[in-house]
Amino acid sequence: MKNIIDWLDETLQHRLNHNDNSTVEQQAEFLRAEAEAAGYSSDELNRTCGGDVAEYIKNRKTEAGDGKMAGDLSPILTPGFNQQ
Repeated sequence: MKNIIDWLDETLQHRLNHNDNSTVEQQAEFLRAEAEAAGYSSDELNRTCGGDVAEYIKNRKTEAGDGKMAGDLSPILTPGFNQQ
């Protein structure tokens, strides 16, 4: 099993959509459920997120600003951009 920090980073990069219509609080609830399903306790998740999962998600989205989660190393490619 991954440590919770790695799991959280991967989960946020792959599952949270910046254009998602759900609220940050709803996304936090989904994240809590996913964490528990993956074998992490809600206490572990809360500690890792500094005590407030919704605020942690909100900050990660704000830091990303460009449509990527903070820490995502993959480039954003412009459609139609020819990389030669």
